[in-house]
Amino acid sequence: MTKPAAEDIVRRATAAFNSGQREDARKLCEEGLAREPGEPMLNHLLAAVLFSQGEIQSARDHVENSVAKRPGNAAAHLLAARIARAAKDFDGALAHLDLLIAIAPQRDAFLEKARTLDQAGLRPQAREAWRAILEVVPQNTEAAARLAFFPSTRMCGD
Repeated sequence: MTKPAAEDIVRRATAAFNSGQREDARKLCEEGLAREPGEPMLNHLLAAVLFSQGEIQSARDHVENSVAKRPGNAAAHLLAARIARAAKDFDGALAHLDLLIAIAPQRDAFLEKARTLDQAGLRPQAREAWRAILEVVPQNTEAAARLAFFPSTRMCGD
């Protein structure tokens, strides 16, 4: 019997992850990486599994391996940014988000950047990011709610 290809392992691990069987997904990824060390799809998926289990540093190591092998992968940069933000590495998160926005300027990237700026305490930049989101997507309730916590520009004079 032949060894399953990385793509097959990714499909099976993704199905396990999506059905709540995170340990099965983790084992499949780890087995696949034992056969194909550095395989970017397996590293990405294992990073997602580990992140969902609160294993931030291990998740970060795997997503960084994935990004190193596929620097143009937008989904990998988004995951790397979220993991970096969870580790409170705001500069790292913002670096991934800037790359992501350059690669694929998607709504999720701008939301994640606004959240990161907010969490980093970069209030003027965060306020402008939330305003920009609300201008493009007026029904975005998260942006509206977050902006409510900022003083009015006219009131604070900045």
